[in-house]
Amino acid sequence: MAYSKAVLCAGAAWWALAAAPVMAQTVEGSGVAVPASAADAPADAAPGTGDIIVTAQRRAQSVNSVPMSITAIGGDQLAAQGISSTADLVKLVPGLTFTQSQVATPVYTLRGVGFYESTLSASPAVSVYVDEVPLPFAILTEGASLDIARVEVLKGPQGTLYGQNATGGAINYISAKPGEQFAAGADASLGRFGAFDASGFVSGPITDTLGARISMKTEQGGTWQRNYTRDDTLGRADRVSGRAIFVWRPDSALTVTANLNAWSDTSDVQAPQLIGHTPYNPGNAYARVLAVPPAPANARAANWSADWPMRRDDHFYQGSLRADWDLTDSVKLTSISSWLHFTTNSYQDLDGTQFRQLDSYTPGRVRSFYQELRLTGTTGPARWILGANYERDRARESQILRTDDLSSNVIIPGLPILTRSGVFTEQAVKSYAGYANLEYDVTSRLTAQGGVRYTRNIRDFRGCGYDADGTTYLSFNVLTQVFTGAPPLVPIPAGGCLTFSPTFQPGLVTDRLSQDNVSWRGGLTYTFDSRAIVYANISKGWKAGGFPTVPASSFTGFLPATQESLLAYEAGFKLPLAERTLQLNGAGFYYDYRNKQVRGRILDPIFGLLEKLVNIPTSELYGAEAAIVWTPRGTGLTANLSGTWVKSRIIEFTGYNGTGAFGSYAGSPFPFTPEWQVMGDVQYQWPLTERWKATVGANANYNSATNSTFGDPAILSINARTLVDLRAGVETEDGKLRAQLWGRNVFDKYYWNTTFQGDTAWRMAGRPATYGVTLGWRY
Repeated sequence: MAYSKAVLCAGAAWWALAAAPVMAQTVEGSGVAVPASAADAPADAAPGTGDIIVTAQRRAQSVNSVPMSITAIGGDQLAAQGISSTADLVKLVPGLTFTQSQVATPVYTLRGVGFYESTLSASPAVSVYVDEVPLPFAILTEGASLDIARVEVLKGPQGTLYGQNATGGAINYISAKPGEQFAAGADASLGRFGAFDASGFVSGPITDTLGARISMKTEQGGTWQRNYTRDDTLGRADRVSGRAIFVWRPDSALTVTANLNAWSDTSDVQAPQLIGHTPYNPGNAYARVLAVPPAPANARAANWSADWPMRRDDHFYQGSLRADWDLTDSVKLTSISSWLHFTTNSYQDLDGTQFRQLDSYTPGRVRSFYQELRLTGTTGPARWILGANYERDRARESQILRTDDLSSNVIIPGLPILTRSGVFTEQAVKSYAGYANLEYDVTSRLTAQGGVRYTRNIRDFRGCGYDADGTTYLSFNVLTQVFTGAPPLVPIPAGGCLTFSPTFQPGLVTDRLSQDNVSWRGGLTYTFDSRAIVYANISKGWKAGGFPTVPASSFTGFLPATQESLLAYEAGFKLPLAERTLQLNGAGFYYDYRNKQVRGRILDPIFGLLEKLVNIPTSELYGAEAAIVWTPRGTGLTANLSGTWVKSRIIEFTGYNGTGAFGSYAGSPFPFTPEWQVMGDVQYQWPLTERWKATVGANANYNSATNSTFGDPAILSINARTLVDLRAGVETEDGKLRAQLWGRNVFDKYYWNTTFQGDTAWRMAGRPATYGVTLGWRY
């Protein structure tokens, strides 16, 4: 669309290009109207030690006094290091990994707890919020990082404090809010492959009681993939996002915040890289397909169908309203309401060849309403929360697969081959929950905490595989007679449902999954004179089950995965050292995981091995993490180093893995779970003149090897990799003018973050080396 090509935008976050202190952001620098309690943070806290103010426990606290594993990052640092999406947070958050499903749905994993699934309405294991408003499904998170003041990443089961249950953790973005003074700014970047993005914001008071902040961003260009079998390119970005926030304070007791935001993405989708040929039916494999060579070991090399659009057309709209009302000096009532609408039309190549082997078209729609009410208060030494929330989601999606050259496209010899395979599903979800949380100061040093949440979740499903090419129904009418000895009671018409019932009669599948659970948390925290803390927590979290959107000739392919649970034990410390110029944090954890949900395989009576949601009965994870931040006073130097070690193990599971191998996978590690993750960042800032200062910085992050399935088959391995980013910039002392040179993956490391096996095996490569310049202006 024409407006998406605009370079001049009305807004985006107060981002410092030449960098703020690593893991740090002062209250004043956040650009947020901070509640009074936030200002009570220790006055002598050294910003360089990461003493950022967070609201992880629904009240303002220093991040280093919160008794849980949490990473908090300010908007300045995110911008300085080129963090423009939730996926990019893997550079800064130990234990976080990102991959994408075969149809490009994002998958976030914390400490090995994630959910690899492409169904639009799949409940994630790691929930994402913007200003405590949940984005219920992972596909909706693309625009979450627009114009933010900070992001908080909480690890471990969530539910007693946040609006959704989650077994892995929560990512909460805090958007920049209007201040008391007029402010404006703009940033523009030009990078390799002709990539261009621009952003800007205007913010300030409209009246004595009403303020507003308007922000926008656009990303364009950047065609980075090259076809290695013909002269063709791919990778053009075309994204636009915008947000308008209005804050109304009619008096000192009431604050009302309205948030309207939207984004669109009509970019190219990424093409996979062919690893090798693994035909479902070797006897029917096409010679022209088998002759396609694997992709070279080059991030830019890929292959895709020339006559397939290879783009997406996604649109997201959301409105939320929040009211905070001080009923008394110590009791506050909060209401959060939101409504969202999302549509997608996505074209994917799922084989990595130029042939019509497995090309996917996925149209879909999501609508969601959310309402939360809660009371927070203080009674003597106790701080308490009582709340309830309701959520209603409706999702409809289809998947049409083009299969002209698929090795398993012959259903019955002599009848037309399968050239199109279709599946559609509709899911309606209602969720009700009530929760309570209590913090109690047993002594001036010892604090006890406990929380509980009851959740009721009802999910209704209808769907089927259907005749998408107008000829497949003929084969299924014959199959009904083969299986039952008689023609179908109602013959399948052209375009009709093909999914067999238990009596081998084709038709629509309907089902209901009704679940309830109780999440809880308990912990103790001891605070020393130095403000160091040690803590121990035990918590139990749940994630709702669900139905998949998968090709299936039998109703068994649509059977749901049941809800999963995770019992977590964690103990840790947060220790300020060297006159608070050094901050050392660490934690150890053990997770007892039951009924983990994964995409597995099932033996379909018609098509052989097909994907299906399955549960792993018993598994476990254990590990440790540590982070150190050093900011010697008066030097301009900031350095941090962090790492996570996670050992995952399946205790009980028998089934098919991603290559179709059947067996017991007891002892196998989890997919997409590297054992080691290490990351470090160093930055140095010094004055150039009375008006200008300079900054240089570097970031490196390492992931050890992992796999996309159980049993560690070599063809689906994900190699270890180390990525290095560099940055250098100048800015005026007042921050009004900024310029930065940057490079990402500067050593051009070839790596990938997902692999998949169907009729072919393929991988999705990470971006090659990129470099560019960013200019910024503030008023």
